[in-house]
Amino acid sequence: MTSDYVLQQKALVKKLEDSFIQGVHKSSIVDIQQDYANNDQICLTSVVFIPDAISNKIIQNVIDPLEQIEPYHYYYPTESMHLTIKNIRTIHKPPLFTKLEINRVSELFNKIISKFPIFEFYVEDILAFPTSLSVMAYSNDTFQRLVLELDKGLNEIGVPDNKRYLSNSVFWGNITVCRFVKNPGEQFVAAVNKMRNLKIGKFRVENVNLITCNAVCYSKSREIIAKYKLKEFALKE
Repeated sequence: MTSDYVLQQKALVKKLEDSFIQGVHKSSIVDIQQDYANNDQICLTSVVFIPDAISNKIIQNVIDPLEQIEPYHYYYPTESMHLTIKNIRTIHKPPLFTKLEINRVSELFNKIISKFPIFEFYVEDILAFPTSLSVMAYSNDTFQRLVLELDKGLNEIGVPDNKRYLSNSVFWGNITVCRFVKNPGEQFVAAVNKMRNLKIGKFRVENVNLITCNAVCYSKSREIIAKYKLKEFALKE
């Protein structure tokens, strides 16, 4: 997939990667933890769950080889793999949101998301963050317009997104596949570097889920508040 917007996304990913190398964190990151699955800090966010065809490729091509090198990190199972469409409130204990705010957000998302057409993500490029490892996902400007409208709506209802981003106008998908329990070693880093430009595949976004969960979207921590359908239309290759 090549378009001006995808090139902008890839340029920002490179900028983010360079900032990490320099030790500068320009976006929000999750601190290293020893027990991610049972951590009881909760967030409010909207996500797309990754289809099995893509998550299985990620496990085969990314997780399995890295787990053989450093098995002690937290690696995402297929049922937890997701891509954030729009964050609302980051993880915290107690949660940084109320039931009333959840209801307001759900009403807003129901109005907005149904107006947007189905779109696709192209899953490629592996990026090491300071405390995690992610597979990138790029899309067309439908994703951009959706995020901008959701962000505007959240501000208008008084429940603004509290996360820091590298850009407020260019967005890409991020599928976290591993969270570190300590800094990875040289062999692990070398293996990740070889995967840098790996291409996984593509998938359609037909639904968006509003959920609460912990940092790794662990099944026991996760509650699906609502699911919103995008409009059907004929996708063009």
